[in-house]
Amino acid sequence: MIRGRCIDAATLGVPGRRSFELHGTLPPRPRLAIVGSRAMLHAAADAIAVLVEVAAAHGHALVSGGAIGVDATAHHAALARALPQLAVLPCGADRPYPPVHAPLFAAIAAAPGSGLLYSQPRGTIPARAMFVSRNATLVALADAVVVVMAERRSGSEVTGRLALRRGLPTAVLAGTEGCAALAAAGARTLASLRGEPEALALAARAWLRGEATAPRWPPGLAVLQRALAAAGAAGATLDRLGGPAAAMALIQAERLGLVQQVGPGRWVAVA
Repeated sequence: MIRGRCIDAATLGVPGRRSFELHGTLPPRPRLAIVGSRAMLHAAADAIAVLVEVAAAHGHALVSGGAIGVDATAHHAALARALPQLAVLPCGADRPYPPVHAPLFAAIAAAPGSGLLYSQPRGTIPARAMFVSRNATLVALADAVVVVMAERRSGSEVTGRLALRRGLPTAVLAGTEGCAALAAAGARTLASLRGEPEALALAARAWLRGEATAPRWPPGLAVLQRALAAAGAAGATLDRLGGPAAAMALIQAERLGLVQQVGPGRWVAVA
């Protein structure tokens, strides 16, 4: 049986007095956490690849939670780019969770500068509360957090709110209700989940540099921009924006990361 090394919370720099088991290496700071839903849309894979590339270019290691969906996609993207990373797992080292990711976890532990952090003692059976604790540890180990997809009141949304409460730079991609809620709570919207990769890369680079850049609206979308500004935080429906004539403008604005849905058929401009 492979044994990692015991590392306590104080050494990790996370709250509490419990111990963790580390396999591999704890990547150095700064670290970018990329998290999101288990039920992942295909469009998210391209966005995650962009975020990992931007993280690498800015000297950030990756942190994620090892879960199915967004987390696993981020881990695989980091492996493909030889980016140091840490998977923070909600289980003991003898009960890897999810079990289907055992090969992924082995690859992370063997990758240069990367490691697995098991949050529970060996023999512990995974339970719901462990995921909440894992998310808090993940946020404590991160220097910035991006939530790619999140349903309302999901673990991914909770992770984003933990990051906001800790005062970490927190960003989302527009396209899911949980991310819209995080944006309303103060998270930075980088782009749309289905937006152009170039727009996401530009926004992510500016965000990691701490630049408070406002989205740039093309002249052809000026009418839509004014209509959304008039609608305010409540947003506007397609009918209010001009009906079918506004549909193509909304599609273009979404691809540029300028708008997001805050409810069924209701749109707001990204701040």
